[in-house]
Amino acid sequence: MKNVETLLLENPKKAIIKVSKPIIFAMFLESIYSFVDSIWVSGLGADALAAIGASFPIIISIYAVSWGLGVGASSGIARKIGAKDKEGAISVANHAVILALIFGGLYLISVYPNIFGILDLMGVYGICKILAIEYLKILVLGIGLFTTYEVLCGVLRGEGNTKIVMIASAIGTLTNIVLDPLFIYILHLNIAGASYATLTSIFLSTLILIYYLFIKKESYVKIDFSKFKFNFEVVFDLLRVSLPTALMEITVAISFFIMNYIIMIVGNSENLAVYTASLRITEIGFVPMLGLASGAISVIGASYGAKNYEKLKTAYFYTLKIGFLIEIIIVASIMIFAPILAYLFTYSKTSMSMYEDLVKALRIVPFYLLFTPLILTTSSLFQGIGKGERSLMIALIRCIICHPLYSYILAVIYSLGILGVYLGLVIGDFTAGIFSFLIGILTLMAISKYLSKRNQKIEK
Repeated sequence: MKNVETLLLENPKKAIIKVSKPIIFAMFLESIYSFVDSIWVSGLGADALAAIGASFPIIISIYAVSWGLGVGASSGIARKIGAKDKEGAISVANHAVILALIFGGLYLISVYPNIFGILDLMGVYGICKILAIEYLKILVLGIGLFTTYEVLCGVLRGEGNTKIVMIASAIGTLTNIVLDPLFIYILHLNIAGASYATLTSIFLSTLILIYYLFIKKESYVKIDFSKFKFNFEVVFDLLRVSLPTALMEITVAISFFIMNYIIMIVGNSENLAVYTASLRITEIGFVPMLGLASGAISVIGASYGAKNYEKLKTAYFYTLKIGFLIEIIIVASIMIFAPILAYLFTYSKTSMSMYEDLVKALRIVPFYLLFTPLILTTSSLFQGIGKGERSLMIALIRCIICHPLYSYILAVIYSLGILGVYLGLVIGDFTAGIFSFLIGILTLMAISKYLSKRNQKIEK
């Protein structure tokens, strides 16, 4: 108990670094997997890579549901630890695991029968559509694994125990990287092999977390269903963070859906493949900020639970500062090494025609990363204090309004084509970033005022 409280409550700067480092490492490995996965798939041709791009909306929705539940668990547990309520933290963990199974089942029932129709709505056709269905029909069946894994990760992140999460993720990711070429080429499963490799690795990572939490029982928060009692308030608190967080990610899926549609209006499947490859590459640059933001949720949540405004504010601005420094370095690196990175996705005869276009894309698309610290840090602030609906508002403005609107205006109305899509992505994040920072500052001012009045009442 003392060690957990000391980690999350003493020095917010040290806490964020200590909690975030394993998360960043784990997420970096996962991004490397996505990167390598796309490289192996690109060897099957531009249509296969375009099929992965067409699958993005559904893939993101899988991660949305899973990640949302994990963040809800992490935020709830961190706030209970800050308030020195261990039993409350255990109750949050118990409810989160049950919700993971329920939501996994609901997703499977609602999405699996409609994969064909969803791709139709995006305007995906021909070989690209056939390959996307082949890839997705396997991946969607594993939704229960994704939700369970992310909730168990969320439980451990909530108590600041991110080392085990890193180990489980690392083992799963390395397994995935090894299995990809085996399943895709040696066993001749083609694009379906990528799905089988992903599910196998997630299964292995989940087993590691189950062993640590349920068999070794070395975590601070002990998941114990023998003491489980349904509590509507706990469920409401979880869903208040989980659902908006999931919907935030689903807005990303909807954004991809719309952006893919715009690309198919002004271009073709090769343009979609280039766009997909550019996002896979820049996704690696997204990881450090996402890891910092994930660590900030626990620190901000604990500070808010302990009613310590100064530590909460320090955590927010420190995350912003470190995030900006990292993203500047990453954007510069991607632009400098664009020719080398582009070659990794165009090494085969069937995909080499994309090389020049991909190099051009990598000189524009990465600029959106410069504004992610403003967006993700402010979202973490809201998730940490249990007001996930405000994070959802940011996501709606960013993904549903800014990205599609700017892209459509520039690509279609101003006839800039695929260049307009790239510029729309960057300008959209700039707009959303400024908006996020402004409401983040206003929220900090409101918290300061609230806690000041509360402390005055206590003193009286």
